[in-house]
Amino acid sequence: METLVIVLLVLMMALAFAIGANDETMATIVGSRALKLKTTIILGGSLVFIGVLLLSAKVGKTIGKNLLGTTVQYEISMMLAILVSTSIWLVVASQFGAPISTTHSVVGSVFGIAVMYSIQNSVSFVNTLNWSKMGDVALGWVISPILGFLGAYLIQLVVKKFIKVRLKGLDGLERTEKSFIWLLIISVCWTQISRGGNDSANALGILFGLVNSGDVDPSLQFWLVALTGMVLAAGLIIVGKNVIANVGNNLIEMRPSDAFSIQISTSIVIFLATILGLPVSGSHILIFAVIGAGLVKGERPDKKSFRKMVLSWIITFPVAAILSMLCYLVFGAIF
Repeated sequence: METLVIVLLVLMMALAFAIGANDETMATIVGSRALKLKTTIILGGSLVFIGVLLLSAKVGKTIGKNLLGTTVQYEISMMLAILVSTSIWLVVASQFGAPISTTHSVVGSVFGIAVMYSIQNSVSFVNTLNWSKMGDVALGWVISPILGFLGAYLIQLVVKKFIKVRLKGLDGLERTEKSFIWLLIISVCWTQISRGGNDSANALGILFGLVNSGDVDPSLQFWLVALTGMVLAAGLIIVGKNVIANVGNNLIEMRPSDAFSIQISTSIVIFLATILGLPVSGSHILIFAVIGAGLVKGERPDKKSFRKMVLSWIITFPVAAILSMLCYLVFGAIF
């Protein structure tokens, strides 16, 4: 295996660790006090590893192969450009506290690669992308947060009515809330497995691209996927505990029933997207689900924070595309 390919795989693992470190999926369990933090992160790490093994292939191949057109010849410099441009944008955005999506960044980088490839090789830009698949991905980005919002809103209405019917004093409320703890844990576990498969594709897309180009032996694919799952789980356990604790304690004030409404909606949307092979932003789906559940409770999101999130969401794709174009130009000249 060439040294440059090994460097790419190491950078891929670093990106996987960062993805795990920013995974807040288990936050609703901590926020609702269903489980202790230590138990939660160990459970989350185990589940994300399972998700990577079982569900990452379809989304990973979408990012690593299916987004580019059949006329594009894979090059190492492309993979390097995607990794570096995504990492640069993640670091810059984090410095400004902007909540961005790794998924949007990676797909934006792929788009930039297609633009620069068409310019350098004098081929039609129309043929450098799989427009049908790109359209599916873009539609998923728009629809998934809306579905997360609507799902959580409707489920919260049903849960609220259910609790009202069964409510018989504070003791009755406490017993009812306890009954939601197990439902919450099951739905979060489902989400974590699905998100492990979906989020890991942002890193594994590089691996599938290298396998497709012949730079990595297909017999190594399973072991590299497993290693990526372990690294992603390590990121969640070692660093992600801080994200989980902060998000869990700073969302809307949550009871187990509230957290369940948020989580079951998020679970369904991410699972369906993963099965369909569509890369989506788990963070955006969760945030919109929180807003939907909060509205039922009469809680409004902070307008300044929401505007900042939407703005960062909008600019991520073009910024990532421009960065990847520049990186591809530089790495193409070097290699």
